[in-house]
Amino acid sequence: MTAAEGSFIGFAKQTAKGTPNVTDANFQYLLMQQGAISPSNVVLPLDPEIGGGPLIRDVKKVGVTSGGAMEFIPRPATLGAMLLGALGLDTPVANGAAYDHVFTFNTDPFALPYYTFRVAPGNIWGEQYQDCKISSLSLNWRGANFLRGQLGIIGGLPAKVATTTWSALTYLDSGPQFISPVATMELPTGTPVKVLSGSLDIASSIPMDEQWIVGSYSPDDQQVAARSLSLSLVVKIVDATLYSKVMYDSAGGSAWTASMMREANINMNIQSDQLADTGKPYNLVINANGNSGATANIIWACSPIGLRAGKQVIMSMNGMIVADPTVTNKPISIKLTNKTATY
Repeated sequence: MTAAEGSFIGFAKQTAKGTPNVTDANFQYLLMQQGAISPSNVVLPLDPEIGGGPLIRDVKKVGVTSGGAMEFIPRPATLGAMLLGALGLDTPVANGAAYDHVFTFNTDPFALPYYTFRVAPGNIWGEQYQDCKISSLSLNWRGANFLRGQLGIIGGLPAKVATTTWSALTYLDSGPQFISPVATMELPTGTPVKVLSGSLDIASSIPMDEQWIVGSYSPDDQQVAARSLSLSLVVKIVDATLYSKVMYDSAGGSAWTASMMREANINMNIQSDQLADTGKPYNLVINANGNSGATANIIWACSPIGLRAGKQVIMSMNGMIVADPTVTNKPISIKLTNKTATY
């Protein structure tokens, strides 16, 4: 019986669409818990035809895409490549022997880089998927646990390839994990909230219905049509202040108003217990535009508080990250400290 633990999944950024990356040293290989990346065939049966009898007369493969999804525990090196693929722009700055990477939207906010993915199920055979884009990236945290993630991928033409040149174990990212006991959550900055769990969800809408062109078995492109960013938090309730601001009046009053609570002056800092350099832990910091009030770009709502016998009173909050009202800031910036110089 072949164990899944003998499998390999790696990815590398392409220089351009239509040019798969085949340089082994450019690939980073992932540790993952579960998931799949594979071809996705478009199979079309022949239309019913009078005079041919009761059965379908033929079936054709008329197109193929690739992609999939996976669940994983993020490591600092490969998480940076995923953030670049999900957001579009990386600005690295040396910080001693470590590097601070700030990931934001690119100048063209619809632009995302292309990747080549490699998969070897059980290391029995190898597959290559070119022209892939990261369609979704979710980072999830909860108390006394690891930072966890989910990745969605959509890609182009698949190919069977030999794995003899792969040096997967050499380029495997088995670095340290991020853990919640050394994390900091503040909303706004300087006001701690008691977070039980939370998530950041980054998604790109890549519709394929207008990418099938005559003369090709694979889509013409994976173009982004829309993007979304959201934060979710489950917090302990110790007083009425936060509930009143979100559900009643964003200014803190007790009478209901139509105004939404806008607060982007947040601090979400998730660390590892290991150091990238002296005094510098591997670190992940999530920021919006940093403003409060009318110029903030996170709009918060909360779910009705459900009461359960024998349980703590908790509240689920959802923050939608919108465009910066001042048009001067990126809607989101994520700073990652690790030992990788550039992506």
